[in-house]
Amino acid sequence: MALTKYKDFKNLTDKELDELILKLKKELLFLRIQKVNFSSFQPHLFRHTKHQLAQLLTCKREKLSTSKTLRKIRKDNN
Repeated sequence: MALTKYKDFKNLTDKELDELILKLKKELLFLRIQKVNFSSFQPHLFRHTKHQLAQLLTCKREKLSTSKTLRKIRKDNN
């Protein structure tokens, strides 16, 4: 299973990003629960899920920093 590419997430909307982020956070929680309960799980899924989550959070942060509304807020605060 190959790691995902950052460019795969660049075209997603904010709502889609939020949904995927929530889904991956839940998946990480379930992986941790499986690990604690000694259930059969695949350890490499931790790495893949964390990697994908980091990419989504980075994409979301970039979209926020380039949006006009955030620039306006920053300008008003100064």
